[in-house]
Amino acid sequence: MNRKKILFLCDASDVDVIEQSFRNQDTYKLTIETIEKILSFGITEYLFQTIERINHNPDIYDGVVGVHDSSAVFAAIIAQETGKLFAPVSSIIHSQNKYLCRRTQKAVTPDCAADYCLALDYLRQPSRMETPFFIKPVRSNISFGTHKIDSPEQMEYYIGHESMDIALFNQYYLDALGFHSKYHDALNIATCNSFLCEEFISGNQVTMDGYICRGEVFFFGITKAEFYPRTNSFSHHEFPYRFSAKLEKAIKENLSILIPALGINNSFFNVELRADEENDTFKVIEVNSRIAFQFAKTIESVTGFDPLKMLCDIAVGVKPEQTADLEKRFEYCYNFELHAFSDARILHTPTQIAYDEVMMKYPEVRVRNLIHENASLSDFKHNPESYRYCIIDVPGNCRADIMMKYENVVAMLGYRFETPGMETSLISDTPGRPPKWKKGGGQEFGTQPPFPK
Repeated sequence: MNRKKILFLCDASDVDVIEQSFRNQDTYKLTIETIEKILSFGITEYLFQTIERINHNPDIYDGVVGVHDSSAVFAAIIAQETGKLFAPVSSIIHSQNKYLCRRTQKAVTPDCAADYCLALDYLRQPSRMETPFFIKPVRSNISFGTHKIDSPEQMEYYIGHESMDIALFNQYYLDALGFHSKYHDALNIATCNSFLCEEFISGNQVTMDGYICRGEVFFFGITKAEFYPRTNSFSHHEFPYRFSAKLEKAIKENLSILIPALGINNSFFNVELRADEENDTFKVIEVNSRIAFQFAKTIESVTGFDPLKMLCDIAVGVKPEQTADLEKRFEYCYNFELHAFSDARILHTPTQIAYDEVMMKYPEVRVRNLIHENASLSDFKHNPESYRYCIIDVPGNCRADIMMKYENVVAMLGYRFETPGMETSLISDTPGRPPKWKKGGGQEFGTQPPFPK
């Protein structure tokens, strides 16, 4: 059987997960290209050479996919320039640019759209938004630049202190869209480095994952987010989570309108929203025209089918079959995030022996390390208040079973960090990293489980 050839664009930290998914199958042959490689090569040159190579030899790849915001932009341009299937570039623009996305939401699904305006519009007319409200970059990720605002003066402060960082972050995005003038959306270019004001939205934060194939929308289910106490950093995500039949029906009906309205097709999607379960109402926070890569193994552990393989199905024009491997199925899966809440030097990351020990004792658990030794946590992608360094998928048939596995796995991994020398103890109630004192001018702390509620 001839395997279909896929150009798979991802982050370097994704590679192990992807290789594990496609190791024992005869359907797809992957060529994996990392974003780190593309950025070092040069975005415009990489796109030009890749597109030219595919157009010269169309059979070199049967499909192209991207699994994060950056790789989705590159994959969309490559696909559109070579006649492959992926989310159209315009749909990437209208979902990643939150201002454009909000405009579409207000037009087609007004009942679940939050009130919003651009930051400069608020400063011109502060009465447009009732305080407190939140601001966030029109285009960004990892929660950078998200703040609660109580006055125009606060807004001016954050615009002055963070606008340059937003522009630097978005430069790769504008460089990619600069590949051809047809991707020059005037409103996108004018607003992507701005801030967006949004009303405060209460309720449980969840993600609805799914895909759209040939215009037909399918849903996997709902994942609920839990946070470390007194922070905006995720502690873990629970799949599946269920709302009332009325609320779930309303969510699916509205998203079945919104996803096509944004131009998304032949693509995975994930939609973040907040739901008021008492009143059966919800508001959309964010729409992503790509797979939620972090939840791929979370979903597989419960459903028995692999979303990464289904992603490739769509890329080659095949409607995915949700065929379950019953031996892989559990009732629940929690996707844990290990965070530190101040910068630190990385002393020790999991060894191969540690990974083997986890695999031997808990073969169903998946660990994704995001850092390496001889560096600081701040050298890696992070949000303003914490440093995420590991993601762990722990399936089980009850909460007690999951938590027991989680605590044991974290102990096996053996992460250790050291802060710069300080005279005071690190003992505090900051969640996620209970410290232990180390004599000799520094503090060393292990990472015991935060015991999320």
